[in-house]
Amino acid sequence: MKKSFRGVVFSGVGEGEFFVNLYAEGIRRALGLNPYPGTLNVRVADDVEGFNSALRGMDPIVIEPPRVKGMRLGRVMAYPAVLNWTVDVYIVRPEITVYRGDVAEIVSDVRLRDLLNLTDGSVVEIGLGDP
Repeated sequence: MKKSFRGVVFSGVGEGEFFVNLYAEGIRRALGLNPYPGTLNVRVADDVEGFNSALRGMDPIVIEPPRVKGMRLGRVMAYPAVLNWTVDVYIVRPEITVYRGDVAEIVSDVRLRDLLNLTDGSVVEIGLGDP
């Protein structure tokens, strides 16, 4: 990886499962994975500007929103990453979000908290860029 960023796991606002389920078909089409219904939320602990700059330097995979009557939904930009040097994941950046740029919402096909034995406060490494 070209860049690695340290972050701290935290519990989000509780909407990840809803939105991952809502966008699941688009995620399957765009990313080729059957997403675990939820996101791992990580607050970037060092070099937030560098993290965001690294994401801006990558070509995002665009996940189009589903059409749901009565809901205004935006696209989601997905960026390939590696978590803790071992697990291939995607950082997702919805066009409409409650989070600031210091938060990485991460999707995978497994529950990352279980796979990596993570709890709130666990420190993780997010790798971005070409191998």
